[in-house]
Amino acid sequence: MTFEDYCAVYNINVIYFNFTCRIRGLCTFQDGDYLIAINPIFDSQSQKKTFEHEMLHVLENHLGSCISGECEAAVNRLLHDDRFGVSNIIAP
Repeated sequence: MTFEDYCAVYNINVIYFNFTCRIRGLCTFQDGDYLIAINPIFDSQSQKKTFEHEMLHVLENHLGSCISGECEAAVNRLLHDDRFGVSNIIAP
């Protein structure tokens, strides 16, 4: 299954959105769909890291369930360990 197929099956939509320069990206869940928004003002490497971070929130089902930064810390640990191999499924 390609990454695009995976996103289609699990209703994950990825868009670019011009946030302020303080926001690199975000993810949300609404009406049965996931939305990952990436800020295009950052360089491609930063966008890739932001996407990996936001995708881990989806994979770990963090949306709407995190309090006091617990999910951010968990995602950062997972990125450090690369438990899911997210960097391997995203084209450089």
